[in-house]
Amino acid sequence: MQKTFHVIPHTHWDFEWYFSTHESLIQLVYHMEEVMSALESGENDTYLLDGQLSIIEDYLEQCPGQKARLISLVQQGKLLIGPWYTQTDQLIISGESIVRNLMTGIRLGEQFGSVMNIGYVPDAFGQSIDMPKIYQGFGIDKTVFWRGLSTDICTSREFNWQSEDGSEVLGYNIKNGYFVGSYLIDNDDPTPLCHQAEDGVLGHHIAIPLGGDQRYVDRNIKARLAVNNQNCTDYTLVESSYDRLFKAIADEKLSLPTLSGEFIDGQVSKIHRSIYSSRYDHKFLNDRVERRLSYQLEPLMVMAQSWGIEAKPAMAANIWKTILRNHAHDSAGGCNTDKTNKIILARYEQADQMSGSAVDYLVRKLAESQPTAEQGGIDGRLTLFNTLPYAREALIKTTISTVKPHFTLCDLQGNDIAYDVLNTELVYRGSIQRDSKENDPSLYYYQTEIAFAHPLPASGFTSLQVVETEQPSTPNIQNRETDVSEAQIENERYRLEYRQGQFHLFDKQQQKWWNNCLSLLDMGDDGDTYDYSPPEQDWLVTLDWHEATLSVNKGQCGQSLVVEGVWHLPKNLAERANKQCSGQLGYRIELQLETSPELNRSPIVIDAEFDNQVEDHRLQLVVTTPFETQTSWADTPFGIVERVNQHKHLDDWCQAGWKEEPSPIYPMLHFANMHNATTSMTLMAKGVKEYEVRADNQLALTMFRSVGWLGKPDLQRRPGIASGQQFKYIPTPDSQLQGRLKVECAMLVEPHFDPADLQQAWQHYAVEPLVYQNQSLNQFTNTLKYFVMHPLDNTVADYQQGIDLHSDNLVCSAVKPSEDNTGVLVRLYNPSSECIKASGTLTLPIAFSNIVEVDLMEREISIECEIHGMVELGEFKPKQIRSFVIRYK
Repeated sequence: MQKTFHVIPHTHWDFEWYFSTHESLIQLVYHMEEVMSALESGENDTYLLDGQLSIIEDYLEQCPGQKARLISLVQQGKLLIGPWYTQTDQLIISGESIVRNLMTGIRLGEQFGSVMNIGYVPDAFGQSIDMPKIYQGFGIDKTVFWRGLSTDICTSREFNWQSEDGSEVLGYNIKNGYFVGSYLIDNDDPTPLCHQAEDGVLGHHIAIPLGGDQRYVDRNIKARLAVNNQNCTDYTLVESSYDRLFKAIADEKLSLPTLSGEFIDGQVSKIHRSIYSSRYDHKFLNDRVERRLSYQLEPLMVMAQSWGIEAKPAMAANIWKTILRNHAHDSAGGCNTDKTNKIILARYEQADQMSGSAVDYLVRKLAESQPTAEQGGIDGRLTLFNTLPYAREALIKTTISTVKPHFTLCDLQGNDIAYDVLNTELVYRGSIQRDSKENDPSLYYYQTEIAFAHPLPASGFTSLQVVETEQPSTPNIQNRETDVSEAQIENERYRLEYRQGQFHLFDKQQQKWWNNCLSLLDMGDDGDTYDYSPPEQDWLVTLDWHEATLSVNKGQCGQSLVVEGVWHLPKNLAERANKQCSGQLGYRIELQLETSPELNRSPIVIDAEFDNQVEDHRLQLVVTTPFETQTSWADTPFGIVERVNQHKHLDDWCQAGWKEEPSPIYPMLHFANMHNATTSMTLMAKGVKEYEVRADNQLALTMFRSVGWLGKPDLQRRPGIASGQQFKYIPTPDSQLQGRLKVECAMLVEPHFDPADLQQAWQHYAVEPLVYQNQSLNQFTNTLKYFVMHPLDNTVADYQQGIDLHSDNLVCSAVKPSEDNTGVLVRLYNPSSECIKASGTLTLPIAFSNIVEVDLMEREISIECEIHGMVELGEFKPKQIRSFVIRYK
């Protein structure tokens, strides 16, 4: 049977990269006119617009008069759009972000006509293990991609790709890129390209993508295919689409292999295994906005709805869309020019400010609508909000404003609550004067930073009372030791000691020492914004603490050990080669332990601040474990994945022709783990997206890397042409990240590895309770506090418990107003590879009357049922995602 090659016209539209989104937009405006004219004239039958709707949104904003014309072409099936909003990265972007990306793209595309029902990702730097179940959650049963699949995993390019829950999609792996079809336009004999394209196919129908980055529409395609068919009788070339290709493959009824897992191998295409640490500052902000949207703002909107504050789903959707534009593979990776990265950073700052302000508004509105707290005078009430759907005991840090320097903290029944004073500052609240001596002495007040532990209701809030006193509560003052040479901090679970320049951890539960457990490793980086690459003359420097200044703070609620100072390091690669050190890396690292007995499962918190004045280097936090493993684990969008510590081609990858070294450098969303049968060690983070398994049982988080070029050729880990723009060196001095950087991470040691437990532990660590003191002394607790506000007509209660998840096996990824605004959506998933028969329950407030299961588009997939306060969640398959809409009465 003669083979048919489906030539598929398309464009791959990076709306920003080594050019800015503004520059690309001008090209798009004129490009769309050419595309629509070619489709209307019949010069082209179909044209695939890169599977993303954001560029159509941008185009119609500039050319609104072309909307009817575009809709007509979409409805005729000529202009192929969707399903994505942006071509997202799949490995360092949260599962909720990926779901919102597809939902946004599909809903936007449906306004124009039909949306392509294919998970089309031609250029993503690897494919996540969770994509089949995400696709199936939207009714998508096919996917097309290029990067990440190696012949170690599959020798054919047609296959079934399956998630652990049984969700399956038909996959097609593009051969040698989405741009190869341009050969047919420039050459008369297609034989060499056809030979290349048929390598690895099982059937007789083969894709040849005809397009490229911002490529014009090939209006001569019919004439060129006629010439190619005339010059080659062995093959048939047809103008086609991926829908037609998949239909032809289905008609062949091939016996296809079934694959599972992630595809992150760089055998046939570069996947940039170390891009996860480029532009750490962007990734830190992205993680903060994702956390706030998923785990604070949307749950707060649900909480506020119960008191008559209407949800603003369009506002939330617009904030989501702002960061989704930063989730395209280049944008998320940070492999862009400095001018483009400035635009990306501006979007993050916009989303950060909008989401933060929305949270501040709702917290204040609810808190200031509670009854006036009379005990101890005005300004007394402190409201604590827990936006997670389970009750928890949390260590809370906040700042209290009082007229007097001393106060007690108690619940509304008058029971005292122990707290630690972290810092006190005398602040003036009158009109500012050039000379502070002219200030009115009666207008000073105290801002006291405190820490305390308190139980919090699920999806709710509780209230405390600040009572000003004449005398200090002496036990609340922390014991501070400064300029010590040796120190230790401890709680019921750990003892952390600093001795002779090293940190040693004693695990009280297992009665085991982890000697020299924490260190920092600095190395040269001769790479670019795509990849880390060790320089030929590297100098690995294990940073010691001998010249550090140490201080210890010990209180009732927590203990901390602070090390700070300056490390002298090579300023650049030339100095590193000569082992010179004129550069400086200032640091302040605080290690914290919570001491409340109820919090003895809390991690060792590691908050670091760096002043980076060093170029071309990579800094890692290294934990040395007292056990050996062959694999590591990390969280994924909706689960976990196991990865080998040493790839089988690590030593022969270059001889085998791989495009890049299969280093044990891996992506993570929130944590990386190593464990054996008796001990599990997890490193959690808020924005760090890369870990590496080093020799001698070491797990390392890449805190940040500093590089100065968009792309460079012939790297040690990635030989050959430069990634990105291969014809020009493009400097990116901003990617050196000179200046101050904040890194927040934590270490958790447990006797057993439990995926759901770890996901919940990360949420507990990373999603902080929200606190509001109803006071009038400080009008600048946040930007909106200065504005006046009416309380709600209905007085808000002192205490509220909302949706409560009772499960040791499930993780909640979303509690939000439903898309139809008739109820609340709750999304849960089982992160383990085991089927859970009795997974747990949801306890619901009486305001809810019915529940229905929905897919990821929030379309009903079960019969709506009445509920009476509690819902049995039933069976969850391995790694399964399930979503429920709970209807209001």
